[in-house]
Amino acid sequence: MIPKKVIDHLDEYISQEIYVQIAVIKGKEKISTELAINKYFNSNHFKDLAEGRPYDHFIEGLRDKCLGKLKNSPMRNKQTDDPIIIELQNKLNKLSDKELDNIYWEIETGEFFTGEQIKELEERRNNLISKLIIKENSKHDSILKIIMDFCETYEKLCQKKYPEAPLPLEILKSIN
Repeated sequence: MIPKKVIDHLDEYISQEIYVQIAVIKGKEKISTELAINKYFNSNHFKDLAEGRPYDHFIEGLRDKCLGKLKNSPMRNKQTDDPIIIELQNKLNKLSDKELDNIYWEIETGEFFTGEQIKELEERRNNLISKLIIKENSKHDSILKIIMDFCETYEKLCQKKYPEAPLPLEILKSIN
């Protein structure tokens, strides 16, 4: 199971990326939030989102931080007071080479992943991709809702972290 801390981090990242892109469109074009979202659907950013790129970048970053790459690291036995380095050393010194080849470190959250958890991330990516497919001549209300949900998530996060900050899309105001 993917740690909640990582899911929250990834969802926050994706929500922020979407929100900023739509806010830029809204500000540049001086249009409503809904029109800005509809223009967002035609952007390269949305195309990348619909192809799962945010997940791909995250997964590539994880794979790049495979502990197996540190098997011969001089850090393995260096004295340190840094708790993160100590945790890494413990893993490097206690796990077998096979286990190290299946452990990945997510630096932002400090969480460790297995290959199975990466497969779960790939499933989440594929699920998002399937939901964001715009079919010709079909209404994309469900996709609009998904994008609105990302924006709402971001505004709620901003309200907690930066209560005085203006929220250009005003999603929460339109809901309440």
